[in-house]
Amino acid sequence: MERIGKSTYLNWKVLIFSFALLTLACAPLLKGKGKTITVTPLSCQLASIELKKIDFLYEINVTNPFDEDITIAEMAYQFYINDELVSEGDFIERPTNVRANFTRKLQKFIPVAEEKQSESVKKAIRERKGYYTLNLKMAYKTATKGTLETERVLKLKIQ
Repeated sequence: MERIGKSTYLNWKVLIFSFALLTLACAPLLKGKGKTITVTPLSCQLASIELKKIDFLYEINVTNPFDEDITIAEMAYQFYINDELVSEGDFIERPTNVRANFTRKLQKFIPVAEEKQSESVKKAIRERKGYYTLNLKMAYKTATKGTLETERVLKLKIQ
């Protein structure tokens, strides 16, 4: 009987030690899981009004939570005023680097062509009622994870 008890005790020690060793060995693989870049809207201001277009200056913060630098290869946008699509294009013109654990401010002049300026859009701008919505589709690269894609929807109240 004694022998069976000692053998069981030894098996439990081996099992607990193996679990602890496995947890320590896999920790570097699990580090950073669930992290994703954060995009925060800062402001959207009326920049200029011309006969053929209206320009808005849209500013965002891009936060890199990873322990390595990222390169934003592409960032396409769709710009809405009160759920009406008024402009689309590229938010960045060339690849942009964001350092590890750092926040970078990006800005873009977004043109709204005359043909996209419906009466409801003009009224929203004039009366400052409603929301600006920016849909972003991004592709970014890291050294260890390769190319990743993400989409973000940013809303700001018209002021």
